[in-house]
Amino acid sequence: MMKKNVRRAAAVAMMMAMILSGCGKSEESAAPAAADAAPETKETAAPEETAAQAPETGDAADQDLSGKRAVLLVKKLSSSYWTELEAAAKDKCEEYGWTMETLCPVTADSNEEQIQLLEQSLLDPPDVYLLAPADSEGITPAIEKINEAGVPIINLATKITGEGLEYVTFVGVEYYDIATSAAEALVDLLGGEGSVLILEGTTGSQTSTDIKAGADDVFAKNSGITVLDSQPANYQRQEALTVTQNLLQKYPEVDAIFASNGEMALGAAEAVRQAGRDGIKICALNCSEELVQAIADGKIAFTADDVSWKMGEQASVAAIDYFKGVTMEKERMQDAVIVNEDNLSEYKAKYGIQ
Repeated sequence: MMKKNVRRAAAVAMMMAMILSGCGKSEESAAPAAADAAPETKETAAPEETAAQAPETGDAADQDLSGKRAVLLVKKLSSSYWTELEAAAKDKCEEYGWTMETLCPVTADSNEEQIQLLEQSLLDPPDVYLLAPADSEGITPAIEKINEAGVPIINLATKITGEGLEYVTFVGVEYYDIATSAAEALVDLLGGEGSVLILEGTTGSQTSTDIKAGADDVFAKNSGITVLDSQPANYQRQEALTVTQNLLQKYPEVDAIFASNGEMALGAAEAVRQAGRDGIKICALNCSEELVQAIADGKIAFTADDVSWKMGEQASVAAIDYFKGVTMEKERMQDAVIVNEDNLSEYKAKYGIQ
């Protein structure tokens, strides 16, 4: 017991510097997460007889699942998308008497730091991992080690695509589909005609690639839509403000801005306000109290809410189901919701906005 405690203390000590100093810094992806075509990802099925196989159990009603320890790996905690996801995952774990630790890279969306955090955590492995990788394939070295250690993985937000990797199930949304829904709504709002700017996430991240591809495909199908420019702003508000300021100076006629997350939409809205070009319509992905208020104030036209809190909750539910011996689906997908004036009152009530 003494050796185990010492080993665990060492693991915690090594992780805390990254956890405490990194989670409040500026961010990148969410959606949050760019290429010109939809990525061809490799579908990874849950293994038949590996760490991802549900354990042998008796009657689920007779099981005591309390006392288990989960580790949640996120891309960052500097946006409401991830803090809401984390809070929901933790709440659900605590309902069952579990503890949950959160690992967060110092540099938002750093694949290298995520790998380091996971490798350190294996010095005292948890009962289950809830993993949202910054890089679908780049995270492979850490996943291989977790698989070797026999710890089950619930994959969420961004799908693990490395060859031969094992996880129990994927909980998430299809960001390509969310982006197409948002882009189609924007085309409708413009009456099928207009000039559009795109604010991308972080170049190369899977979520950003999917979002960019979805938006590009919709705009390409609508001959009345002209994409003037598409620039990355790394899911950061201040960067989006600067990028949008430069784009508005370059293009005197802009009808709409497609922002790949809420933070960038809010940055773009401020740039539009400063430029006195309030007629520009802005759409976003994700949702937050501030974004809902911006829609209510007329600064943002609408957003496609990918319901991150539900994703976090359902990741924990999947982990609990695994230990109950429930037959696991390959994917547990969540639906997105377009938030606009039609359902704004519901979202204002959720966030307590008058």
